[in-house]
Amino acid sequence: MKQKNRKKKRCENQVRIEFTDKPITAWGGVAGILSRFLEKIQFREWVEGSIPVTQKSNNAGGIYEKVLALFLTVLVGGKRFSHVSWWGHGEEALYAAFEVKWLPGAASTLTRFWGKISSQSISEVMGERCRDFARQVVGWEGIVEDNLNLDSSVITRYGGQECAKKGYNPKKRGRKSHHPLIAFIGRGYLVNLWNRSGNTHSAQSCCEFFAQTVLALGKSFRTNRVLCDSGFYDIEFIKYLESRSFSYIIAVRIMEVIQYKAVHDIDLKRIDHGIEVGEFFFQHQDKKWDKPRRYIVVRQTISKRPKATGKQLRLFEDHRGYRYSIMITNDEKSRPEDIWREYRPRSNDENVIKDLKEGYGLATFNMNGFWATESFMLINALVFHNLIHYLNRTILNKHTPREHLKTLRPKWFIIPAQLGSSGGINTLRLSVKNNKFKFRLSGFLDQISQIPHSLNCIAVETLYTSNS
Repeated sequence: MKQKNRKKKRCENQVRIEFTDKPITAWGGVAGILSRFLEKIQFREWVEGSIPVTQKSNNAGGIYEKVLALFLTVLVGGKRFSHVSWWGHGEEALYAAFEVKWLPGAASTLTRFWGKISSQSISEVMGERCRDFARQVVGWEGIVEDNLNLDSSVITRYGGQECAKKGYNPKKRGRKSHHPLIAFIGRGYLVNLWNRSGNTHSAQSCCEFFAQTVLALGKSFRTNRVLCDSGFYDIEFIKYLESRSFSYIIAVRIMEVIQYKAVHDIDLKRIDHGIEVGEFFFQHQDKKWDKPRRYIVVRQTISKRPKATGKQLRLFEDHRGYRYSIMITNDEKSRPEDIWREYRPRSNDENVIKDLKEGYGLATFNMNGFWATESFMLINALVFHNLIHYLNRTILNKHTPREHLKTLRPKWFIIPAQLGSSGGINTLRLSVKNNKFKFRLSGFLDQISQIPHSLNCIAVETLYTSNS
């Protein structure tokens, strides 16, 4: 009898479940912060004047709405076009915040749209406009000089996507992949991207890629130093940089002859607890290597620095207690330790690539067509990422360490909100009780309203006309 009474009491105290058709969204932070930001910088005007697809059908829907829907899908954590529905409940609040009358609700609407970028010529126009976008955003911060960092990444593919081929894939050996080239500046902005077949070498086409990147940054930008990982340890690329008077630091693949030089032909100097540095000059036997070049060696003792970066030299068993980092440079004036210290921040590029893959879905959004996939990668990396990175650096985390999108999302974007009306004006009411949180959000919105920048669209002939 007592047990039945306990059950009855527990049921009476449970919260009643009902439904409401009021315009409520879980993404009040996105609606509040991002809508104000995009309006301030005139993002709609840039999209409508830059995406190289024209739609003539009255039933096609707007280009801006389709790009915005993709941006929202990325921001809420979507990893596929089908995740466009993740922000769909309470979409009326998003319509009002972003001043649109419609947003795509089906993945097929987005895949058909991006699938129309089906040739290299259209993708090149898309790339030109995204690179111009990145240049403008970099200019907003007044960045006129910085290091230019090059990297490559492996993106595993699981279907029959065009140009997805077997190649270097350390995590999924034997799987098909794409192998994009990516260019950053030292402050974390992406300034160029090329998608490539999975069977390409890291340094393949890097001279052309580098030349295009420098051109896109414009004459007003000065490249202090070119920093690259060991995939770019290629004599053709090295000679290309030297012929154009670029200073470089490139990580070296630690092959046997390099290991021998790093152990026997060098005098190491201790610069800190468990850290030694030295240098040597070396010329490969290949005829393309026309002269000796300077190599910097950093040796760290594993027992004293267990988290040290670098690689162990497998050729010499008595050196297994050390990790080595070796770089080649054409700077013959700076001390070895200064060369190493300047190169070290390049490792942050790996964090940016990780954020792109895990936060923005760079590795999972893809189309069957190669050029359509590249076009999405361009707008995702050079537009979506750079916009959030600008907000991160100048407003959201101006005086604190920059946060990845996976951290920003639950912190600032997932805020319940209801669309209402006040004095005949649409009003988005954010559900926030903490006064400190309210103060910070209000501060963000005030700072966004004072942004003095807006986007300019470069006028380029549209290469594709669609009736759907």
